[in-house]
Amino acid sequence: MMTAPLWIGIAGTVFALAFLGNGLRLVAGPAGHAANAGRLHIVMAAMFLPILWLVVLRAVL
Repeated sequence: MMTAPLWIGIAGTVFALAFLGNGLRLVAGPAGHAANAGRLHIVMAAMFLPILWLVVLRAVL
């Protein structure tokens, strides 16, 4: 059964991957504030994704 934590984990993963993609897009641009923000986007997504997958695993198991 698809429980709320499972949906939250899946939706959060999609959101975090979009956040990661945006960060990669910003880093590829010219140096400056936007590139620094892109680096922060990448770090935040990298820290958030494992937590989301722990939620998914807990919901499934």
